[in-house]
Amino acid sequence: MKLEELLSRLKTPPRSAWAWMAAAAVSAFIAYYWDVTTPSAQPAIQAEDPEVASTFIPAGYVLVPIEVANFESLDSILGKFGVVDLYLPSDDPKARPRKVAERVRILRAPLNPSRFAVLARENDSPRLVSHGGPFTVVVQNPDVAGTGIVNDRKDASDEPEKSDGQTAKRGRRTRIIYEAGI
Repeated sequence: MKLEELLSRLKTPPRSAWAWMAAAAVSAFIAYYWDVTTPSAQPAIQAEDPEVASTFIPAGYVLVPIEVANFESLDSILGKFGVVDLYLPSDDPKARPRKVAERVRILRAPLNPSRFAVLARENDSPRLVSHGGPFTVVVQNPDVAGTGIVNDRKDASDEPEKSDGQTAKRGRRTRIIYEAGI
């Protein structure tokens, strides 16, 4: 009996209080529903699949990771990939940098954008790997065809030229051939 006495002593809230509680419950449900159904303003960031880069390597080619001295400059110029020339700085500050590769494809690492790799023929990759130190990268026009690794010998243009048009060391004449197309 004590339970019945306790329940009888409890007063039921007035009708206006029930109306306020119902309004609060409906408002809470609407707010929750609105929050759940509204798409987020920021799209979910998905990391690129690291295996994607390896699927684009043609037969007979390899990706050679390189260290780039001017990678900060490349951030504002180069996207995910491009065509570049690779230079090695000389030990003598007065001497010109030495071109190591020309018109090679470069790829930015998908998981670390400050790291790069170049696409080179498999038989040319030991030459790129053997060079110590960072390369200086010069961006080229990607629409022009051709790729090559520069030989280790000096270019004939680096050698002093005699007055008769021959180079001092080689003894060959230099000539320029101009062909006009009609």
